[in-house]
Amino acid sequence: MLLPAAKAGRSRTAATATNTIPAYSYPVLLHLCLVPLLILMQWFWHVISGSSAHYDLYLEALQSIGLCSFFALTLLLLNTRDRIKTTIWVVVLAGGFQALYGSLMVMSGLEYGFFSKKWAYLSKATGTFVNRNNLAGYLEMTLALGIGFLLASSTHYSGNWQQRMRQFIEMLLSPKVIMRLTLAIMVIGLVMTRSRMGNTAFFASLMLTGGLALLLMRNKSQSTTILLASLLIIDIAIVGTFFGVEKVAERLQGSSIEKESRDEVSRDTFNMWLENPLLGTGAGSYKYAYPSHKSDDVTSTLLYDYAHNDYLEFLAELGIFLYLALAAAVLISLFWAIQAMRLRRNSLQQGLGFAACMGIIAILIHSSVDFNLQIPANAFMFVFLLAIACIARWSKLR
Repeated sequence: MLLPAAKAGRSRTAATATNTIPAYSYPVLLHLCLVPLLILMQWFWHVISGSSAHYDLYLEALQSIGLCSFFALTLLLLNTRDRIKTTIWVVVLAGGFQALYGSLMVMSGLEYGFFSKKWAYLSKATGTFVNRNNLAGYLEMTLALGIGFLLASSTHYSGNWQQRMRQFIEMLLSPKVIMRLTLAIMVIGLVMTRSRMGNTAFFASLMLTGGLALLLMRNKSQSTTILLASLLIIDIAIVGTFFGVEKVAERLQGSSIEKESRDEVSRDTFNMWLENPLLGTGAGSYKYAYPSHKSDDVTSTLLYDYAHNDYLEFLAELGIFLYLALAAAVLISLFWAIQAMRLRRNSLQQGLGFAACMGIIAILIHSSVDFNLQIPANAFMFVFLLAIACIARWSKLR
């Protein structure tokens, strides 16, 4: 009687002992952990010097600690197939809710945001976000996770026509149909944001990652090609036609350097970095530092809280050392996601690699003209994609 209890005790002890942060994540985790460490050093220096930005630095330090902890917890907890699938379902359904809510607010004319009447971006989907571009960035990442999940669970048709028909009917009765409908709703929401770069980043990342998947995946099936083709053809041709993709095209055609001030703001932000190239002006200090660097050709009287370019804002605020640390973490994760599609034989981990690769590429494209990574919801979702890339490449799932 005591022997089974002793074995059970040893197995619980062994399970507890292995519940540590996986060593394969260290190249990314260590680079991420440099961020809160140096931000706290910036905060201490600003407190001593009496800077007005020290409270924002404190908040940024707390957020960066939260992001690092979230990355570690994702690796610790998502160690089984069921946990990963459940988490992806939750994230995709959250994206579907944002898209559905934002689209209904536009079509109904109610125009409510997060329990309050919208005063900006009327007739454009924003969900519970204030800025339509931030909703677009969020949907880019949740769409990537959903598409990767569908690729991981694609139906393999075989046998005679009767068997194929039975397999097709089983697919129609499976939860994959709900996932596909949710993706369609998110595409509708993305189009209805009228975000130029949001839509461009999504479809560009889908085509690029889809091409990589068809080139690199070893055990891809015909259904993989059909799914990727349907996402491009059906979503653009049918969903876009009925829900306003032509308005996004009109915004793209109407864009011009004369109408936009983002180029001038980006130039000024780069000049800010040149004055403090090593340590930057301090995390979260952009709204305090930019007014003194604003050029005369920026005619807008609005206060620029963000640079509308995540690359330059991180560079100006954090300095070159932290910037390179963040860039290394992202590029390592992107490389691992691509490697997962090429080297892993398990369909789930190949799908996770696809999701991480597509989501990271989409945000990297979108971040060139917007500030998605300055928004906590999008920053945490992006870190989640970095963790998914680690899991896809290295994890041995139970």
